[in-house]
Amino acid sequence: MKNKTWLITFLTITLSMVIIVCSITIYVDPYMHYHKPFTDKFYYNINNQRSQNNGIVKHFEYDAIITGTSMTENFYASEVDRIFECKSIKVPYSGGSFKEINDNLEIALSINPNIKYIIRGLDLSRVNFDKNHMRTDLGKFPTYLYDNNPFNDVNYLLNRNVLYNRIIKMVNDALSGKPTGITSFDRYSNWMSRKKFGNKIVLKSKLIEGIGYKETEQVKVLNDLFKDRIRGNIEQNVTSLAEKYPNTTFYYFIPPYSAAYWGYQMEAGNMLRQIEMIEYVLSLIVPHKNIHMFCWNRFDLFDDLNNYGDLTHYGDWINSWIIAEMKRESGRLTEDNYKDYINELKEHYMNFDFNSLFEQIDYEADYYISGLLNKEILGTDPMSLDGSFFEQTEIKNANIVMNQFNDTDGIECYGVMSRLVDSKESIDKSMFDGDFCGIKFTIDVSDYRCLVFYGKKLSNNGQYTVSIFDNVGNLLNKISAKYTDLDDNWHQYAISLAGIYGEVTIVMNGGYTDQSGSINSRYIFSNIILY
Repeated sequence: MKNKTWLITFLTITLSMVIIVCSITIYVDPYMHYHKPFTDKFYYNINNQRSQNNGIVKHFEYDAIITGTSMTENFYASEVDRIFECKSIKVPYSGGSFKEINDNLEIALSINPNIKYIIRGLDLSRVNFDKNHMRTDLGKFPTYLYDNNPFNDVNYLLNRNVLYNRIIKMVNDALSGKPTGITSFDRYSNWMSRKKFGNKIVLKSKLIEGIGYKETEQVKVLNDLFKDRIRGNIEQNVTSLAEKYPNTTFYYFIPPYSAAYWGYQMEAGNMLRQIEMIEYVLSLIVPHKNIHMFCWNRFDLFDDLNNYGDLTHYGDWINSWIIAEMKRESGRLTEDNYKDYINELKEHYMNFDFNSLFEQIDYEADYYISGLLNKEILGTDPMSLDGSFFEQTEIKNANIVMNQFNDTDGIECYGVMSRLVDSKESIDKSMFDGDFCGIKFTIDVSDYRCLVFYGKKLSNNGQYTVSIFDNVGNLLNKISAKYTDLDDNWHQYAISLAGIYGEVTIVMNGGYTDQSGSINSRYIFSNIILY
């Protein structure tokens, strides 16, 4: 009897614990599998594409979807919403196959058949995969989150990683009074902060080896095996969905790879086959009237390696340009013109001097080129912030000085912030509250892409901190450098305004950030321009 009682007690306790853990997982639901996120109770960190994208398409309110591989991760949903007048979600699959992406779209449309727009990149590097290919190097795909089988949900409900690394942290943060909410679709999977751009980055391996591009006599062409795989992939994972949902407009594009990518294809004898693959893909897609298929031969952009962080990945300003081009229907291919696009592509890269890429100017500030492109994207003229503008700003521990970089006006900052060395208040909050050496001003940046400036220190402790805040002091973006990393030469800097709209407060501080710095610290900002 004692053994039986013990066994019943043990099973009861175990079952109770299982029920409690399952109930907590269902309630908090970090992967949003069962319900909308409780953003008023917890903070949902969206950072697991495979596990969270399906919950997003099931439980969020939207009428547009942005999806694709890492080539779509830098799209700003807020920008899509403004330009297309919609409410969008972003659900990318980094390195994902066409099937992975299409399967999630199938679920989204089955739940929400009134979706107006789907914006999707069709990567050339994935187009010749088998139609049922799934990425395997990230571990087993969490199909239990995608199917309708309630029994295999045990893989989620009793998942140690979900419980310890997600739920407990979310609950502890909520109990300690930390902010609630959710990662924005502008920031979700955005990798811009981890990338550098320009030919020194893109061509790094060739620069290290000290060799240029070499031509080859080998020429590979598209064969029947490739064509069969491509047709199966496109028909199953691209066009069938458009046929099934004729009232949805599908904005598809082939991500524009860099000239350096085409140089490597030339070396491998693979260029012609790549172009033939694009032509075959387009021939299968363009007859579908509710698919707006886009490709561009903007070689001024795609040959400029300042737009790229590697052979294929472009800066988020190119994502913005793509959205603007789609809205204008610029670059749309049809049965009447897609071969013209192919002929131009072939003519350009078959005759391109790829070794000229080594001679390109590599801009010191990566985001500078985004500002140059903003005129085309939004039609906004740059705004120079000169002495007359500075006179209208709040100036503290600084003077307006003339004839600085390229004879432009500047702000000479001196001294240190009054912030104590052991202050618990952040540097940014102190700056927003009025503790700075430089200028502070409020301006509407809705139609600008970046703030560009030149700067240099004039004494050993001179350094810069430029921060952008919303109207209540929340930090939106920031760039800074320690005085030990700076010299007394002029350098170009740029801070991104992408995804930031309306009036913001900008503080340009050139003083040391606490009283441990030298009171003789001096730093100059000059040639300050909003692009």
